[in-house]
Amino acid sequence: MVPRIDHLMWGVTDLDTGVRAAEELFGVTPVPGGSHPGLGTRNALLGLGDGVYLEILAPDPAQSLAGTLGETLRLLRAPALVTFAVASDQLAVLADDLRVRGYRPRGPVPTQRTTPAGELLAWDLLFVGGHSFGGLCPFFIDWRDSPHPSATVPVGARLQDVALGSPDSDLLAPLLADLRIPVTVTRDAEPWLRATLTGAFGDVVLSSVDASIAMRFA
Repeated sequence: MVPRIDHLMWGVTDLDTGVRAAEELFGVTPVPGGSHPGLGTRNALLGLGDGVYLEILAPDPAQSLAGTLGETLRLLRAPALVTFAVASDQLAVLADDLRVRGYRPRGPVPTQRTTPAGELLAWDLLFVGGHSFGGLCPFFIDWRDSPHPSATVPVGARLQDVALGSPDSDLLAPLLADLRIPVTVTRDAEPWLRATLTGAFGDVVLSSVDASIAMRFA
């Protein structure tokens, strides 16, 4: 599988508020996804076409949030891009490649959630450690035999472009290019992540903020 963008992670402090914000931007209602046990999060999903989706990720009030990603999401003042995921069915190979490059990959990590319909989805994740890029460096996902979430959710927009800026672009750009990840990297004084989507109301740009792009997963 050629690496491709799998989904965008849009962090919010409250899931219902995030769903309403997406409705206003795209005119389509995201559907509930489910909870992530142990991570303190739950999500709602909106399709972006071509096997890509938007994950609206929020703290899960039914879980203990202490020390979890859900606890960190509560610090956001407005919805913001956190990071993005890249699909690959070669996570072990990617991990070896990243180690050779001097990074510290974690995984593949088996993960699962149950959909509101009661279907169990299971997948593997690979996180990249040993860097200071924050959410500008994606994580990798292999859905194994599970149906891809984009196939069962309404399409609200089309992903046009993912772009990022970094003061360390001389290190980040070659890494992402070598891994064949389809993003545009620009040198900038401050880190940022932006995704351009085209929906019923025209183009929408989702952006990171300092607090969201600084979240760590490895």
